[in-house]
Amino acid sequence: MQPSSLLLYRIFKFVHIPHRSYRLGRRILESGYYVSPSWFDQRISRQSELDSKIPRLIGVEGTIKYKNELFDEEKQRQQSLITRFEKIEVNLEKPFPDGEDYVLMMNANISTPHECANHIHQILKQRSALALVNGNEYWDMHRPLEQSCNLTLLHFKHDDCMPVNYAFWRSCSMLLASVIPKAFRDEYKVHIISKPFADLTGGSFICDVEVENLTDWKPTSQEIQSITSLLWDETVKAHRYERIQVSAEVASKLFADNFHRLSELEKLTEQDANRQFTIYRCGQYIELSDGPMIADTSQIGFIYLSAIHPLKKKDGSRFYRFQGIAMPKQLNINPFAFSLIRDRSKRLNSYGLDH
Repeated sequence: MQPSSLLLYRIFKFVHIPHRSYRLGRRILESGYYVSPSWFDQRISRQSELDSKIPRLIGVEGTIKYKNELFDEEKQRQQSLITRFEKIEVNLEKPFPDGEDYVLMMNANISTPHECANHIHQILKQRSALALVNGNEYWDMHRPLEQSCNLTLLHFKHDDCMPVNYAFWRSCSMLLASVIPKAFRDEYKVHIISKPFADLTGGSFICDVEVENLTDWKPTSQEIQSITSLLWDETVKAHRYERIQVSAEVASKLFADNFHRLSELEKLTEQDANRQFTIYRCGQYIELSDGPMIADTSQIGFIYLSAIHPLKKKDGSRFYRFQGIAMPKQLNINPFAFSLIRDRSKRLNSYGLDH
């Protein structure tokens, strides 16, 4: 009669079977079979390569890196869908007041207003902050043109400069949001509440922020100056305002660290499941916004953080309203006049607040 498998297990459990030890690369294993040290080193290398592709949201820097990789992947995916070049005719309407129109042959879904300006003159490229397509749609300078069109390049001294002013204010608001997380240590987790604002009546651009583990903070003039220095650092880098449109799924991944954005995305998706969302990137900061924005941060001249106002929501939770003031580089202003504007911008901007 054959013993049962359970009985065999009980027999072998108490029998000591000698085994060999092997040196495997830099490690000694108590059992196994021999392989060369080079195989083990290659295995470590492959595992390290695999680990580097796994997103690790460690602190502010880790989150920023992960989001930018997602942005780049989506941008490259969309560009890969363009399988052939299609020529379009762009009628550039009087880029200079006393000049004439230019007709340019460009590539659909590839060429941008910024590239059109570059074909004409370096000065035109540097000063153009916004484009107008067919007289009815404001267009980002780095957004590819989709079909043949009439194109007008707008700047800060243009006859109809208000659309450019709104884009400038919105761009400064986004730039401010990009530097605020850098001003805090990792233990003070920053949540950006507001999207880029474009309100001109309040006298300042703003950014609303929640900061975890921070209570009864009364910002000092030195802290305000430090954040202003961060703004200056970013303007000289001439970061472009890049624009892409993404699905709700991609947007949710991009803003997985921001519950305010996720809540907004959820509400908008309930209204339209196929809705596309407009995403901007400035430097390494990524934000949800309808836009448009200016061409890049080099078009920003004077820029200052004016004030930080501690505020409370209806539920009693605290948040901070950061307020700033800026002037386009193209415009010159008397220092005394700018000081008056800057002092005015310190007052609480009540835009969007419930009274």
